[in-house]
Amino acid sequence: MITNKQILDILATQNIDFTPKYRRSLCTSCLKQGNKFWHIWLDEGGYKKEIHICRKCGLEYGMK
Repeated sequence: MITNKQILDILATQNIDFTPKYRRSLCTSCLKQGNKFWHIWLDEGGYKKEIHICRKCGLEYGMK
């Protein structure tokens, strides 16, 4: 399963706009746009954020 450390590492590589707004989701890892993603909550390292991981990137973290 994806760890908080792995999520923080992904977030550190992105320049993400955390402003709440309605939009299609982006995979936090590969930035693929779409509608079906894993929804993962992070509450660590100063972040309290829901991130989205696509099926392909999820496989890299052991999600099925």
